[in-house]
Amino acid sequence: MEVSPRQVSLRVLYTINSSPQYILARSSVQVPAILCNGTTSRSSTNEPRYARASLKACLEVVCNSSPELLHDPERDFSLYALDPLEAQPVPSYATPHSKGTTPSRGVAVALGLMSWALASGDSESIYVTGTILANPAPGSSSLEVVFALREVCLFLMH
Repeated sequence: MEVSPRQVSLRVLYTINSSPQYILARSSVQVPAILCNGTTSRSSTNEPRYARASLKACLEVVCNSSPELLHDPERDFSLYALDPLEAQPVPSYATPHSKGTTPSRGVAVALGLMSWALASGDSESIYVTGTILANPAPGSSSLEVVFALREVCLFLMH
């Protein structure tokens, strides 16, 4: 059951290549986000809430904040979005986690090349899932989405 979209600010955290440092890109305007099943606007404040926003809206926030990502026509980025609702399967041969540690929440979902997503008219219909964060202003919230960008050299792909 789809719910009507609500307007949220975007917070896009992303890494480039294998850097452990996250970069934060913030939207200057609010974008529509659809609450995920099981998430309501009245969910407990202790439970995480999730919503989906268009991939293109998220990428526009990243590219507006870091325009250097688009300047070199010889490179592109493979795009991965962390989906916090995907369960991370544990292979049968894997050892259990040691006491006191918890597995990470979510799985990275491969989304192709960033240039393909930006150029495609279909990327408005592709959604990524993030976590809703409460803002200090009453009634406002942000959707935090996490990406990993992996640089690829285009001349190697021909």
